[in-house]
Amino acid sequence: MVRFFPSDDRIVLPARFGFLPGNPTTAGEVVSSRVFSARIPVVCRQIHDKQPFGMFRGENGMNYTFSTFLIEAILIIFFIKAVYFNLRPLRQPRIVCEIIGGMVIGPSMLGRSRNFNYYLFPPIANYIIANLGLLGFFYFLFLTAAKTDVGEIFKAPRKHKYIAAISVLVPIACVGGTGAALKDTMDERLQKASSIGGVTFALGFTSFPVIYTVLRDMNLLTSEVGKFAMSVTLLGDMVGIYVLVLFEAMTQADGGGGAYSVIWFLISAAILAAFLLLVVKRKFDWIVAQTPAGRLVNQNYTVMILMGVLVYAFFTDMFGMAIAVGPIWLGLVVPHGPPLGSTLAIRSETFINEFLMPFAFALVGQKTNVYLLTDETWPKQVSPLVYMSIVGFVTKFISSTAAALFFKVPTRDSLTLGLMMNLRGQIEILLYLHWIDKRMVGLPGYTVMVLYAIVVTGVTAPIINFLYDPTRPYRSSKHRTIQHTPQHTEMGLVLAVSDHETFTGLVTFLDFAYPTKTSPLSIFAIQLMELAGRAQPLFFENEKRRKEEEEEEYEMEEEESARTRSKRIDQVQSAFKLYQKKRSECVTLCDYTAYAPKRHMYQDICELALNKKAAFILLPYQKERLQDAALTELRDSGMLTVNADVLAHTPCSVCIYYEKGRLKNAVARSSMDLQHRRQEPYRLVVLFLGGADNREALHLADRMTENPDITMTVVRFLAYNHEGEDEREKKLDDGVVTWFWVKNESNNRVSYKEVVVKNGAETLAAIQAMNVNDYDLWITGRREGINPKILEGLSTWSEDHQLGVIGDTVAGSVFASEGSVLVVQQQVRNQKGGDGFLNGKFDYKSLVSPWSWSHSHN
Repeated sequence: MVRFFPSDDRIVLPARFGFLPGNPTTAGEVVSSRVFSARIPVVCRQIHDKQPFGMFRGENGMNYTFSTFLIEAILIIFFIKAVYFNLRPLRQPRIVCEIIGGMVIGPSMLGRSRNFNYYLFPPIANYIIANLGLLGFFYFLFLTAAKTDVGEIFKAPRKHKYIAAISVLVPIACVGGTGAALKDTMDERLQKASSIGGVTFALGFTSFPVIYTVLRDMNLLTSEVGKFAMSVTLLGDMVGIYVLVLFEAMTQADGGGGAYSVIWFLISAAILAAFLLLVVKRKFDWIVAQTPAGRLVNQNYTVMILMGVLVYAFFTDMFGMAIAVGPIWLGLVVPHGPPLGSTLAIRSETFINEFLMPFAFALVGQKTNVYLLTDETWPKQVSPLVYMSIVGFVTKFISSTAAALFFKVPTRDSLTLGLMMNLRGQIEILLYLHWIDKRMVGLPGYTVMVLYAIVVTGVTAPIINFLYDPTRPYRSSKHRTIQHTPQHTEMGLVLAVSDHETFTGLVTFLDFAYPTKTSPLSIFAIQLMELAGRAQPLFFENEKRRKEEEEEEYEMEEEESARTRSKRIDQVQSAFKLYQKKRSECVTLCDYTAYAPKRHMYQDICELALNKKAAFILLPYQKERLQDAALTELRDSGMLTVNADVLAHTPCSVCIYYEKGRLKNAVARSSMDLQHRRQEPYRLVVLFLGGADNREALHLADRMTENPDITMTVVRFLAYNHEGEDEREKKLDDGVVTWFWVKNESNNRVSYKEVVVKNGAETLAAIQAMNVNDYDLWITGRREGINPKILEGLSTWSEDHQLGVIGDTVAGSVFASEGSVLVVQQQVRNQKGGDGFLNGKFDYKSLVSPWSWSHSHN
């Protein structure tokens, strides 16, 4: 099979490879023709049969194909990374930077230089770049499809399906009508029904892989509108796959094969699809069943699957289908997530994205030539595509936004969704290359479509960042604090864990909190799982998911699949169930699982806290490595950002618990086994330095005083001569301290002290003197409202912003305390109130009823 690389112009090749024009022909040189037509296939021939001896022997390394390829690879990756580095401050998505980086070496920029092409990018060596670029596209599409959960289509809300249908059908109708109206002015290749249909299809649909990659770069994957956009585009993509097959069938008919070729084309497509569903998918399920829980898939299976991508690409190309259809279909039948989907991502994603894809964009850039957009090409080749693209953008934006508004989506989110649906990326670029291969458009038409993708995505992405702030919904103007939760009422908290060991540590705090029948706890426990082998973030309630799986297993006829499901039981979920069983009288625990990238996990935590009206969020302390810790205390450094983001964007109060020393096992055992109780009481101390965070810590400590197994000491630090004190904060502090002491004055397990200090050094000395009491738990506020005079000189010592100055001091190895640390941050309320029209919900009835506005203001 011969693949043609058509062009509008006759391409002039140098008569010699690696020698200046005019030099005599030398041995080893192969010359076929100075000029070749688009109808003549490109033939790759050997130039030299050995590698160079080196420049010291008088040889030029650029005379050798492989040496030339190496310098080409270096330049391609360098230019793409350089453009990415320079455009990222402008909030440009990676796809835009990569396309522009590929254009740098093309005829639009450096490739316009004859010497640059002659020495560095000769056509005979570019054949390698073109094929590596296609490989990059294949594997990118396969990997993205392998991360896609097709089952989410059936679970999508009804309004998502309606919005997806409207956002696709309206642009297709409008763009198709525009194409039909402009048919007489088009180039003869673009006039074909298949060509107009192909352009209409490309402008009407929004591809899921593009939305996923762009939203990932913009940190919007787990945002509400991001999930909404991915759900809508996934629905459209599933329809688009079938439309693409029909479009390919139309091109078979236009190619002169008639109905006979169309029938055999559809039969071959059906055979490939059936083989995937009946044979390949079962083999994938077998591989998953053979892989132990928590392990990666055997490397031999991984290599075979990656080789299968090439096999399916070959078959789809041989049958005349779009060459990318095979990898996409194969990826869709791969079981997403662990173990198979995650193994494929871990083993191949970096190589594909960082090495193969630059060659793909180099291929795009070499075929993009802005100098072909002239007055001669404008009337028939360029202008019809420009008009159809403008109509496609406008109608898609309006239809998507209007449909979202109709279904009561907030106005700002609706506008953002309309812009997201117009994002262009890898799928569209590959389609444009396919148009050249099918001779639907020439290089001028291809160039204008590439520029359209750059402009639309490059302009839309910053506007989306401006319109939509993923942290905005978490700000609340209502009190969500421990202090404002009435006594003897149920208090809600969100408990975020990443592994079994983390949860075991947080059980210690839950035991100290001492929930009772009169003061119960409502715990919303969320297990954080890194998004690996999946494209769509997931958030679900485990109990509901377990019931769904039990129903599915009941309907399944194969016992082996049922056994495979049952053996993958998570330790964290088992610990949740066990704790709920032991504390069923005074604790209600509802557990969730969230699959998300680590930098987005805070959004799921904050959203759950907001929806459940929790008083505070409980987080484990995270550190990359503790200098004085055992190997079991190593933590994943990626989780550090989760705590920092939750503290910055929380809708309620936050408690960070750092467990160490003797509490690691004692309290956990007593929590799980009610008969195992420690004889000596636990010693707790509250370091009260004033401010909102410390007032919140004191209210939390007050709830702990009911626990008969603890003794508590409250130490209040006051500045000498009241230096640096804020009068308002001082009055609030006095009121809370007085309330606490009056309530607990008769409790012989509670004591209160005051310490007067002049600066941070005296504060530190006083805390160090208290360490002789061998406290089991230190409780303090994080930072808000503390008198700066009390901390004078200490801020420069603190390196950990999670715990604040005092918390970091007590937790540090220099302090030499075996007691655990609890740091509290009170909710920072949103004082702005409403955000106006853009954040509200648009009522479409107001456009219908002329009296609705007046009624709403009476």
